Amino acid sequence: MARAEPRVEVAAPPQRLARLVPDPQLDRFRPPASQLAALVDIAADPRGTVTALVADERLLGYAAFHPPSAIEAWGHDRTGELIELGAVEVAPALRGRGWAERLLTESFAGGRFDPTVVFATLYAWHYDLRRSGLTDVAYRRMLERLYRSAGLELYPTSDEDVRSSPANALMARVGPQAPPEVVEEFHRLRRAAPGAPHVAW
Repeated sequence: MARAEPRVEVAAPPQRLARLVPDPQLDRFRPPASQLAALVDIAADPRGTVTALVADERLLGYAAFHPPSAIEAWGHDRTGELIELGAVEVAPALRGRGWAERLLTESFAGGRFDPTVVFATLYAWHYDLRRSGLTDVAYRRMLERLYRSAGLELYPTSDEDVRSSPANALMARVGPQAPPEVVEEFHRLRRAAPGAPHVAW
């Protein structure tokens, strides 16, 4: 029997995600089973969103959006409205087919994130350099193109982790309906004095 064509499921409920079997190579951030459990937790958060790439009840990729961690500098958000694009990952067998771009564009379609600022921190230690064959700077440029396809732009920052390597970057999308106080808070935090430790999302 031929395998089903993958499909993108936006805002997948936690119960839906929990029934899926993760691809064994969705392991860039943690082992596949632990990764799935983390996605279920994000989807269960009222402010979290997981967009899933699914075929035959298998999880083949995802984009995860969640509130910033309270122990990170971004967690000092006084508005409680900023959202972090924590990760985008696609199973190696499906890379190069535009699925990562679809995960992002469909996540932002419909205005879900228009009333806020979505930011992403690009860190070289998260890059899949072994499978991609790219240098860390080339990988960053690939991610920049991917994130720009969803409306994110580069921003300078005082964050020490981001500034520690030319392969790192801060990108964000300021939603067209984001209140001024939320936009101002994003700019305050990206320029804030560094010091909070970075943690894996």
